[in-house]
Amino acid sequence: MILFLRSSDIGIDARLRRYARALRDAGIAHAALFWDRDGQALGDPMIAEIRYRASGAHGSRMRMALRLVGLNLCAFIHILRHRKAIRLVHAVDFDTALAALLANLIVGTPFIYDVYDHYPDSRGITGWARAPLAWLERCIFARAALVILADPARRAQHDAIPDNKYLVVENVPDGVAPVVNSATPTDFSLPLRIGYLGTLEPRFRGIEDVIAVVEATANTELHVAGTGVLEPLVAARAAACERIHFSGPVPHVEGLAMLADCHIVLGLYYDNVPNHRYAAPNKYYEHLLLGRAMLTSAHTPPGRKVTENDTGWAVADGVNAIAAAVENMLADPAQLRSKGERAAALWQGQFADYFDRAIAGDYVAAVNRLALPLREVANRASAPAAGNG
Repeated sequence: MILFLRSSDIGIDARLRRYARALRDAGIAHAALFWDRDGQALGDPMIAEIRYRASGAHGSRMRMALRLVGLNLCAFIHILRHRKAIRLVHAVDFDTALAALLANLIVGTPFIYDVYDHYPDSRGITGWARAPLAWLERCIFARAALVILADPARRAQHDAIPDNKYLVVENVPDGVAPVVNSATPTDFSLPLRIGYLGTLEPRFRGIEDVIAVVEATANTELHVAGTGVLEPLVAARAAACERIHFSGPVPHVEGLAMLADCHIVLGLYYDNVPNHRYAAPNKYYEHLLLGRAMLTSAHTPPGRKVTENDTGWAVADGVNAIAAAVENMLADPAQLRSKGERAAALWQGQFADYFDRAIAGDYVAAVNRLALPLREVANRASAPAAGNG
């Protein structure tokens, strides 16, 4: 069995579910141990689940740290107890990698380290705390059987990864959802519909600024689905403004359906987070898949790509730049169709077969190469732990 470890709801993690779909198609048994932070995680009925239940979805840093320690202890104990069956661990981010590292050191279970985001950069960790985290991550790189990155540019953040054991898997949707066919909408009449699907982070994603722009601008709507710290704020503003709609956390297919009914896919990455210089978000690829224009940040990789390919708008941080872009869209709605059509063409030309090539292909091949044979799992489990370090 392949065991995924995740510190959030797998029901809204489209990337992990793509891995699981590829393993399922290949007939490889798998399960996911993940943190159900509020007792209401969506999960995925197609994936065998082990839920770590502990409150503290959006608490203080200290509380979050304690919960993460608990998650890693839970995962580590689960791996030890089921070492006869677990052939490979796939740990997502630093949040779960320590459990995988310990299990590898003690009983030899191999693991994949999948780096969704650079941990210190994405969480603004500086000063004395950064050095020990960097040291621990170097240890993880050294012991991991494989490191997965979301973009080749992220090698600049992770220079400790050996050249011979990393794989790039971009955040490209698999395109199997029935709501998507890379066709632009036929209705480009006002109001302008802006859609956001994802984590509701404060300050760093410009969500508050977009809400303010929509509230102040006639003929605009904002449609939001997701979960995070800003849930109460978004819900309150939606209750106060009939042009703002909030769905809360939804399955990814439903979120894509929402975006497919919008003109603009929103994906801002403000410069106050160093990790955003290397952003490789689902949203960029989703705007291609859906054939919709994108509103993103000028100083990021998706910003450079939408500018180069003319598939959207790349703006500076803040209300004024967002408002100017929205006014431009309202003044010439035909741009929405033409940019969306270019996005759809780019999807068809470069990414339509990505799932088959990179995930069902490269990723599954790596799993087959790295996972312990079933006989070796059984033999290793029966041997003394000290002999498997």
